[in-house]
Amino acid sequence: MLGDSHDNLPALQDQVDALNNEAENALSSSIEQAMAQALEASRRAQLAPYPAGAARAQMLMGYAWMLRGEFGQAITTFEDSIDQATRLHLPALAARSLNGLAVTHARMGHYGQAAEYHFRALQIVQTSEDSVGQARSLNNIGNLYMDLREHDQALKYHSEALLLASRAQVPALVSVISINMAIDYHDLGRFEEALELNHTSLAQARQAGFRHHECLILTNMAANCFQLGDLDAALSYAQDSIELSEELGERENLSEALTTRGQILTRLGQLPEAEHSVRQALEAAQALKKRRVAALSELSKVLEAQGAFETALGYAREYEQEIGELNADIQRHKTQVLSAQLKVERFEYQAAQEQLRADELAQANAALQQAQARLAYQAQHDPLTGLLNRTAFEAALHDALSSQKPVGVLFIDLDHFKQVNDTLGHPVGDALLVQVAQRLVSCIREEDLVARQGGDEFTVLLSLHTYDEAELVATRILDTLSLPLYLAGRQLILTASIGLALAPQDGTDVTTLQKNADLAMYLAKKERGNVQRFQSALSEAAIRRLNLEQDLRQALPNGELELYYQPVVTSGAQQPVAVEALIRWNHPVMGLLPPDQFIPLAEENDLIFSLGAWVLQEACRQLSVWRRLWPELRVSINVSSRQFTQTDFASSVAQALAVHHLPASALELEVTETATLDTESLGDYAALMSAGLQLAVDDFGTGYSSIVRLFELPVGILKIDRSLVAALIPSQDRRRSTLPLIRSFVTYARESGLQVTAEGVETPEQLEVLKQAGCDLIQGFLIARPASAAQTERWLRQTTEREYDPQA
Repeated sequence: MLGDSHDNLPALQDQVDALNNEAENALSSSIEQAMAQALEASRRAQLAPYPAGAARAQMLMGYAWMLRGEFGQAITTFEDSIDQATRLHLPALAARSLNGLAVTHARMGHYGQAAEYHFRALQIVQTSEDSVGQARSLNNIGNLYMDLREHDQALKYHSEALLLASRAQVPALVSVISINMAIDYHDLGRFEEALELNHTSLAQARQAGFRHHECLILTNMAANCFQLGDLDAALSYAQDSIELSEELGERENLSEALTTRGQILTRLGQLPEAEHSVRQALEAAQALKKRRVAALSELSKVLEAQGAFETALGYAREYEQEIGELNADIQRHKTQVLSAQLKVERFEYQAAQEQLRADELAQANAALQQAQARLAYQAQHDPLTGLLNRTAFEAALHDALSSQKPVGVLFIDLDHFKQVNDTLGHPVGDALLVQVAQRLVSCIREEDLVARQGGDEFTVLLSLHTYDEAELVATRILDTLSLPLYLAGRQLILTASIGLALAPQDGTDVTTLQKNADLAMYLAKKERGNVQRFQSALSEAAIRRLNLEQDLRQALPNGELELYYQPVVTSGAQQPVAVEALIRWNHPVMGLLPPDQFIPLAEENDLIFSLGAWVLQEACRQLSVWRRLWPELRVSINVSSRQFTQTDFASSVAQALAVHHLPASALELEVTETATLDTESLGDYAALMSAGLQLAVDDFGTGYSSIVRLFELPVGILKIDRSLVAALIPSQDRRRSTLPLIRSFVTYARESGLQVTAEGVETPEQLEVLKQAGCDLIQGFLIARPASAAQTERWLRQTTEREYDPQA
């Protein structure tokens, strides 16, 4: 019998190895199947006996326990596997078990312990020159940095791991690392690279039957496509992932896929469906904090978009609390990992330099203390100004509210700060913020706090009882900030807008009190340079305004802006000579918005600069396409007077023309008659005109400019305001005609070498009178209404009766 058993040993070992191989492959498709096969492999290995097979089976069972969330059982199993592998001198197996133990601790939040085990595993496989083991260890270390949101560092480790795994031709490992690497690309904003890698990984996972990997990849692809604006593909991938996650019991991935589907449906305007999806995500997340935070954030946005502000605010508060806890966890984990790295480095050094052990230990402890102190400081302070950051401020406010102390919050926003950055440069802007921080600190008492929220926004926590006390401090801040500043060789005068909220009158929790102070600040911004108390009666309008501004900030990156065009034709033959570009906003909830509903808001909050730059580029791009068909066609764009204050405006216009291969004569810049009253802009206008650009005075006849003033300006076109054209034909309600006034404008224009365009022409009678008056160009509903680029091109084709020539 002994002989028979010895003869059967190779066959039993083959059976055990086969079962272990099947269990390892099943980890990517069915955890329960993997567990069953590993258990059977362990049983047969003990019968053989086959210690190496038993140790490997033990290691695979550890991974199965971990994937099932049974972390205590997983730790015990991995530790047994490590002991067996160490006794059997199996370094590769010991390293894999250490990696599994590290991942388990990471999932339990023990990042310091996880880092120690990962580095121990990496040392083992590097010593034994085990390339597959190195790939696993590097991948797991990359995952640690991924969890800590250090995506560049994570990508470095994952890239090296993928190279090793690909050379070793281990499909399951290649699949896992590819998934992680695609996530790194996505988190770094490299969405196209992420999608390309996910496409490859999905095909490989399906071919190999890695179904758990497949559902993860589908979720990631949905997120990639969403960011790239391909909503149909994103929705399809998300739905496939949801179905597969439910089938496999992948609760964490299910929550993420449902949240992503909610984001997509929100973008598509399907708000009730989006809310349902996100609520399912929140239910699936349960104790998974990261997934809960994502679901809470999206649910708050969906509810807000549907007008359920009170419910949205509740979820927003819950989100703020949990995201704060999550960020605190990440900071703690970073400290743990840093501590582990230092510990590993200390042990390596001790092994090589035993005689310097005492000195090394002291240095390592000092470095650790410094690192911890540095991390603790960085976690609570703004790196530029040295003030408390938002997280630390909210923690201090929470403590003050918890102790029921009477406190006030000031929300401070610097007026026109972006103009400083745009005209003088970011270094000067940073220097200004540092001086502002110093002045704010000088205005408060020792028991008060100042923090930088971000950008040009600051908050102050005051220990006081009344609005009058708080307003006294706020007024002192305004007076101090308004004192002259000397930067970059020039004097600057700074103003700010301050909102004020007191506890408990205006809120008893951190989120409410800060938000109400923020709302009061927006009320203050209407006049700028003043202080406003929070007023509950005005909060609803302020919330709407705040929401609209926040939506507008996302409109450009979300691709929600569009240019409409209205033709300008000759008054005689009515041949098109130009088109005026008119901006529209495709709001995801409110639909198509005309410029008068958002341009004034953009003017107030410096968004006009980015909107104006986009209009310039897009109008030039479209005109370059049309001039292949109509070589003499021009485009006119409306320019805010504030854009002329930018030192690089003239150069940006020249650059846009050069990029799209357009001559200067192809572009007209329209400014309102009122804007021409700014004498300081004469030099800016002249710089543009010297480059051959046409300047048109829009809404002419409604402002206060004089003929002498117009003579000073480098103007090429006068655009008579629609209100004058509307009053051209006398009626019972309006017996006097504006015709004499228009004739005088035309006479002046002809004598001065200017062209005249009449805006708002709506009737044939108006057209005929304007022709007889000598008006050059016509624009209005009689000719064509503003329309999309595609509709305008159809109108141009019909009007000119010209076929498209691809060689033109």
